[in-house]
Amino acid sequence: MRRLITCLVILLVMTGCTKKVETTNTEESVQTFTGDKYYKMIDKGRGTNSENFYLEYSGTKDLISIGTGLQRLSAERFSTDSYYLSEGRQLTMDDYDQLKRRDPKGTKKSDKQYPYTLQVEHGVKLDGIKDPVMVDNLTELDFYKKKGTSYKLRAMSIAIILDPRDAKNNVLEKPMSSSTIKSFSQEVIEKMYKYIRKKKDDLKNLPVMIAVYMANDNSESFVNGHFIYKAYCNDGNVGTMKKVSEETVMFTSSRAEKLDPTTYSEFEMIKLKLKNASTEAAGIVGEAYYVDKKIHSMKITAHLNIKTYTELLYLTSVIANNIDDGFTNDFSIRALVYSQDELMAIIIKNPGDSTETTIIN
Repeated sequence: MRRLITCLVILLVMTGCTKKVETTNTEESVQTFTGDKYYKMIDKGRGTNSENFYLEYSGTKDLISIGTGLQRLSAERFSTDSYYLSEGRQLTMDDYDQLKRRDPKGTKKSDKQYPYTLQVEHGVKLDGIKDPVMVDNLTELDFYKKKGTSYKLRAMSIAIILDPRDAKNNVLEKPMSSSTIKSFSQEVIEKMYKYIRKKKDDLKNLPVMIAVYMANDNSESFVNGHFIYKAYCNDGNVGTMKKVSEETVMFTSSRAEKLDPTTYSEFEMIKLKLKNASTEAAGIVGEAYYVDKKIHSMKITAHLNIKTYTELLYLTSVIANNIDDGFTNDFSIRALVYSQDELMAIIIKNPGDSTETTIIN
């Protein structure tokens, strides 16, 4: 049964905010949503690298993909039931500079200026590219456990973002081979963990999840940025590097048809039914997230051209009905319905539930 729920509740669910669940004299704990898992959050201040991170990725899908993906990978080791999440503040700006930089003049001797850099040494070639710039940026998450009325740092996660370029920072003519990326990922994970353990005593024995993310390649797709490897490091040991299988695809693209022909066909049918129900032009696109080649969630955006409020209700109900009944697989769906670029309705379907629809105006 569909039920009308308030716009406020829907927006809170979609943006990851929920009610405050716990407070102390010095910190406030709230919950955040990532996929189907929740972290209680505490405010330790803005992340050290947040300003630079935002400036670089605010115009891309990577901004959200990196954040949500790192939380999801972290939850595999750091339970959402017992850990509190905070923005990363253990690495300083000097640390970020040291890890990302190298002397642009480019000699092996000058590499001593940045002895801990994650970049390749000068003179080294990868896939025939001399002195490639591999590491684009990093971001950190900190995990705390509550002790009395305070919170103690108990774990951290690091995302190393790769965006291979040549020595002049130009986009490569062709992507590096998967074997080269795998080998380099193993190397930077080991370097990263070694650096964290040397940084200061309170990080020496801290469990660390280190994940490698391949930045979006706009020449291929606007949504192809994804995590490729991860390693859980603890007790001074670099954990076994494991491949991460995740992907975001657009519906209905050729990649979607190849990856998931069933959902592809079902989405095509929803598009057709909406078109047949509309008096004027109507468009609908999907952005689906896959883990281990299985669909996890989908965001749908529909653009309508309505003339009356009744028409809005009717076409929104067509979309909601087909979301309810049109998919064989059961996954999380968020649908935004626009008319003349104004958000008019929100449809939400959680696994196992019927759709819930809110008309904004």
